[in-house]
Amino acid sequence: MKKTKKAKKLNSTIAMLKEYRESNRLTYEELGAQMNMDRSKLQLWLTGKVIPRDTSLKEVQDFLNAVHARQFVEIAEADKTYIDSRLVAEWTGKTHKNLLQDIRNYIKDLEKSEAELSAGLKSQPCGKAQNTNVFKQRYYFIESTYKHPLTKKELPCYLITQKGCEMIANKMTGIKGTKFTALYIDEYHRMKDNEQAKHIDHDQKATKSIEQEDLFKATSELQEAPQWSDEFLSFDYQESLTDEEKRDLEFLRHKLDRLKDCNSLDTLKGGLLQVVNLIKLLDK
Repeated sequence: MKKTKKAKKLNSTIAMLKEYRESNRLTYEELGAQMNMDRSKLQLWLTGKVIPRDTSLKEVQDFLNAVHARQFVEIAEADKTYIDSRLVAEWTGKTHKNLLQDIRNYIKDLEKSEAELSAGLKSQPCGKAQNTNVFKQRYYFIESTYKHPLTKKELPCYLITQKGCEMIANKMTGIKGTKFTALYIDEYHRMKDNEQAKHIDHDQKATKSIEQEDLFKATSELQEAPQWSDEFLSFDYQESLTDEEKRDLEFLRHKLDRLKDCNSLDTLKGGLLQVVNLIKLLDK
């Protein structure tokens, strides 16, 4: 390491590492654990007190590449919605055959870019690290097939992700490009809204199930509680109670009487829970 009295400006790679630490609110110990590096060394680098060697910068760059790759994969894998290339062809005003050829050309370019980056011929536009994952075909175009409705012959098509639609739209200009962009954006919003609606419906069913379980539990607890027999409610027993206990007992009897007139599940549940809690208090 080459020590300097004061670093006027952080190296771009170290600046990105600093941004990563701050945005994720990591301590130097936590960052060191992630990178398998000494925390004091990282602190000297990020505060500009020490300029790391080229070999150390390479290690930092590799770490950032892995971070960006992981983030891209997480985002891409979370997007499980696709649009059939036949529909995209209709929206773009192209024949399906021509769209397939365009997609295959995009895939060739992606593969070439991935190969160049893997070979070390990488650039850093805007100072941001690149990674080969952004060039993976599966995040844009997924090979598939369909059967011709008349001949029943199996023909090729692609399932196109939102990122794939964006790539196609970026190659188009004028009214056609605007029209296609509006159509695919609307379609993806529709699919995501439907997916969210499914989750909401599932959550509501789960909540209702939990409420029913709570009700059954409360009912079970009430059945297991001491029974109010004639002997228990005898005059002698009531005379042995304190004024506060008598008020609680009267309230409990009143609540039990009111439960007979419940006309909703929520009301019955609330009443049962109150009764159970009061029984527990009287039993102490």
